[in-house]
Amino acid sequence: MTQPTPWRTACEQALRRFSDADAIRFWGIGHEVEGAYRPIFNYRFEHTYAAVLLARWLAPATGADGEVVECAAWLHDVAKRLKDPHAKDTHAQDASARVEEILSGTDFPPEKIPAVRHAIEHHVGLKLTKRLEPLETACLWDCDKLSKIGAASLIHFGCISGAFQPITTEEILRRGVAWLDLAQGITDSFNTEPAREEGRRRLAFLRAHYDQLSREWSDPMKVTPA
Repeated sequence: MTQPTPWRTACEQALRRFSDADAIRFWGIGHEVEGAYRPIFNYRFEHTYAAVLLARWLAPATGADGEVVECAAWLHDVAKRLKDPHAKDTHAQDASARVEEILSGTDFPPEKIPAVRHAIEHHVGLKLTKRLEPLETACLWDCDKLSKIGAASLIHFGCISGAFQPITTEEILRRGVAWLDLAQGITDSFNTEPAREEGRRRLAFLRAHYDQLSREWSDPMKVTPA
């Protein structure tokens, strides 16, 4: 289990403050949790934490600098707002600009901050035409995108389905099946072999999930009992 450190705490707190406020703005509602006003669902935090867990796995699996990859994972979306179609997307640059401020006074090695900022500035996009360098930047891209494929992603996407109208099982299924093509493109674009292998496993799971949902929603009588 990864132990808390001052820099990890600072990253988590900065992300929580920003993403809680933005999720409440987006949903227009929240609720009291242990004396704090929380959003009904904080997609940005949940997605980021999934990327952090992947960073803790992928960095040692590839020989990348674990502190750089994990720190970049914590902060890569620390300036990204939910569903703001009229705004120019500069969240990677905006997040990068906040790194030094967030890490100031913590135990994070200052000489590694430029590598964190480089990774954050290059994590955008759902497909790559060439592999990213250095390795830490490549790993962040992989962790960010891999977090959007698999079982946890179904929970995350399901909880924000209210942002897309209409909300019906049929529409969720349609969007899910459409996502499979994008997920295949993401998997083909992964920089590292461990991410590609895990991506293929997760993509197979998603295909099976939506295939089962399609059978249930089209003709339940054809579903084979367990």
